[in-house]
Amino acid sequence: MKMRRTWRIAGILCLMLCLMMVLMGGVVLRPGMNRMLLAGYWVVFVLLMMAALWIAMLDVRFTRLEYKIRERALFHEAFMTDEFRQALEDAKRQRSETGAKNGEA
Repeated sequence: MKMRRTWRIAGILCLMLCLMMVLMGGVVLRPGMNRMLLAGYWVVFVLLMMAALWIAMLDVRFTRLEYKIRERALFHEAFMTDEFRQALEDAKRQRSETGAKNGEA
C-alpha cells in the first residue's frame, strides 16, 4: 500500500511538472533561443509525460493483480470448505454410480 501511494505521488508530480513546463513555456522559451536548449526542454517534457504514463500503467496492473488475489481468496473462503468438498465428492460418486447403472442396462 505504501509503494502504491509512492507511485501515485510520483505520477502526480510528473504531471504537475509537465503542466508547469507547458504553462511556463511562453516565459522560458524565446524566439532565437538555442535549438539544443529548445530540444532539451521538450525532451524533458516528453520524458516526464512518459514517466507519468508508465506509472499509471504500473498502478493499473497492480490494481488488477490485487483484485485477482482478493477474488481468489474470496472463492476459496466461500467454496473450498470441508462441507463443500464432501458434497462435491458425494455428487461425483452418485454420478458415477448412476452412469454405471445406465451402462449395464
